[in-house]
Parts: sequence; C-alpha cells; structure tokens
Amino acid sequence: MTPSPGNETYSPAKQHFLLLQMPCGAFGRQLDASLTAAGHSCTRIAFNGGDALNAVGRPSIWYRQSLKDWPAWVVDFARGKGITDLVCYGDCRHYHRAAIEALKPLGVRVHVLEEGYIRPNWVTCERDGVNGYSRLTSTDVSELPPNSELPREQELKPSTSRYCFSAFVYYSATFFLKPIFPRYSPHRELGLVTEAALWVRRFFAWPLRRMRFRLTDAEIASLNKPMHMVLLQLNGDSQIKVHSDFKSVKHFVKFCIAEFSASGATDSILVIKNHPLDNGFLPLRRVIRRHAERHGMTGRVFFVDGGKLSQMLERSISAVAVNSTSCHHALLRGIPTLLLGRAVFNHPQIVSRMKMSEFFRLRPVKDQADYTSFIAHMIRTCQFNGSFYTDEGRAILLPTLVNKLTDEGQHVAHDEGIRSTVRTLKQVS
Repeated sequence: MTPSPGNETYSPAKQHFLLLQMPCGAFGRQLDASLTAAGHSCTRIAFNGGDALNAVGRPSIWYRQSLKDWPAWVVDFARGKGITDLVCYGDCRHYHRAAIEALKPLGVRVHVLEEGYIRPNWVTCERDGVNGYSRLTSTDVSELPPNSELPREQELKPSTSRYCFSAFVYYSATFFLKPIFPRYSPHRELGLVTEAALWVRRFFAWPLRRMRFRLTDAEIASLNKPMHMVLLQLNGDSQIKVHSDFKSVKHFVKFCIAEFSASGATDSILVIKNHPLDNGFLPLRRVIRRHAERHGMTGRVFFVDGGKLSQMLERSISAVAVNSTSCHHALLRGIPTLLLGRAVFNHPQIVSRMKMSEFFRLRPVKDQADYTSFIAHMIRTCQFNGSFYTDEGRAILLPTLVNKLTDEGQHVAHDEGIRSTVRTLKQVS
C-alpha cells in the first residue's frame, strides 16, 4: 500500500523526490546524485531533448504525452511511486504550474528553485512558490528581529559565460531531438530558430551597442542632472506576464515615460537600462525615442543597453522596476525604490507605495534597518550561497540545499547549514 504523503512523518529513507525541469547544465544531475547519496529516492522527468541530455548518467523518465494529459499523469505517477516532494526550477512553466496545482492537494511538498533574490552569489529555494507566489510577499517586516549587518557570503566567480554555454547546449538538444518529444509545449514565447537568430544578430551587433552606450553615457554625464533609473526585465519573463499588471516590457516603458512627464520634474532625467540578457526582439530604442518625443521629453529620456549597473546606480537618485532583483543593489545603497509588480521586496517599509509621478518628485527614503532585517530573514529561510552553473558554486550550494530539502534538515539552524558548507569546501579542496 502506498503511503499518503503529508499524513505521516517520513524517515529520510522514505522521501521520494520528483525532479522536473532544472537549470541548464549539470546541476540537476548533481542534485539527484546528492539526494540519492543521502539515502533518498529521486525520479527525474524529461520533457524535451534538453532535459534528457542534462539527465544523462542519472535515471529519468521521458514524458512524451501532451500537456493536457500531464496533470492526470503526474497524479497517478505520484500516488503509485509514493512521491513526497516535488522540486522544480521556476513555478510558472506550464508543466510546473500544473504539477504544483495537482500535487499539493495530495500533501506533496513543493520546493521551487530560482535565481537568487539577492545577486550575485545566491540562489533561491522556497516552499510552495517564488516571486509573486512567495511566502515573503505576506511577511510582516515590522515583526522581524533587527539585524545590524547582513550575513557573510562566499563570493563566486561570474557564471554568465557558463550559463550561456549550458543554455546553448540545452536548447540545441531540444531542437535536434524534437522528433522524440513531438508534443512538448515550451514555456518560451518565441520558437528556438527565431530566438537563435535574434541572439546571433545581437552577438554581431555588440560593437555597435558598445559604441552607442559610450556615446549615450557621455551625453548623460555632460548634462550633470539628477538621474532616475528604470531597470527592465526580459519581455517574456513571468515577472511581467504573471506577477504584474503590465502586458509587456513595451507597455511598462511607455507607462514610465508618461509618468515621468506627468511628474513635472524638469530638473532631472530618466535613464532606462536594458536587461543584459535581452535578445533584441522588441525595438526598445525606437519605442523609447518615439514615446519620449510624443511627451516632449526628447533629451531627457535615455536608453542604455550595457554598462555596469553599480556604476550607474552611484549616480542615481531613484530606481524603478517591475520586480527586478537589480533593485537589491539600489536598496543596498539606500536609493529610494519603487516596484510595480507583485515582488518579494514590495513591502511599505522597504519600497515606496505611491503613484509613480509622485514618486519621481518626492522619492521618500526608507529605514535601511528594515531592509537589512528583511534580507537577513530571506537568507535564513530561502537564500542559499552558491550557483547553479559553476563547479565552485555547486560545491558550495548543494550541501546546504540538500539539507534544506530533506526531513532531517527541516529544523536545523541555518548556522549548521553554513558549517556543513565549510566542511564540504574543505573536502573539495
């Protein structure tokens, strides 16, 4: 008889993890191996060729039925195998959302992985959901214990190049093995061929983008005016589609320019910074130029596609975003910040709650102590030092993450997780 998850206390050997789509690269294999080595069972589902390739070396099941059949299939599978825990990367992909909604009523515990709310050097793992679905959105910041300083972290080497390589391999396998998974329903809006073509064009346009950034940055510096920063996200990001009231990045950009015009703040400029991983599908430069002209803001609204965020924030008097984790860098510097999405940072003690046009004029400053307390709470509950994409980052991440996911780690103090990480690092070195 299959035990009913959620109705009894499981010993470590009885936990059975169902792993869905993981970050590109070796992380999923290593998480599977680490959980198995700790005495647990793991089953990984591959929905496409990229998933199948990333699971090579570990047992996996190829799901080749339709998305419509998936909820009933995963319920039957979970009951038959005694699944106790579901782990997935992101909670808005079609298969992940359906699995969460189908399995939670059965008592299956849901663990959602995501890039760190605070970056770099951190990743997120939360129970039940992330971003707009996160428990952090309902946290009462005023009840958090005071923290005078943030916990220490292990600084890691940049992982962007490793991420890009892993993503290239993943999506190449997805494309070439499509005949094996003909019913797979991708979560990305653009087809792989279209997206690949956009990235090739963006790669070869890099010298032009670099020149444009230098010219624009020099023009901004020459004006010597207070600067409001707008931090963009990817157009197809769930932060836009699911966790905000905006239809697209284009919609958000138009709204920001209109509000800046309505603010009457004639002594300042608006600088809109593109997301570093934008594929160029939207002609943002042209959209921003035309909308600025329409509001009589020519020469006061600028678009930058490049540059270091930290350097630009040092010259900024405010920051605006939908739900960009880049706001963390603004908040660390005590820069007044406004968020327009359902974000984990969107608490009245941390960011402003007012109309954007008023925010550009007033820019209320929040108590930095509340922000520090909130970050410390996040690190204690759902932030894990490490990276999905590098060997060093995974060596730091996996011991504490596995400890968090398993029953024996549910009530272990965070400090013990840190000590476990240090022991693992010594063994690796």
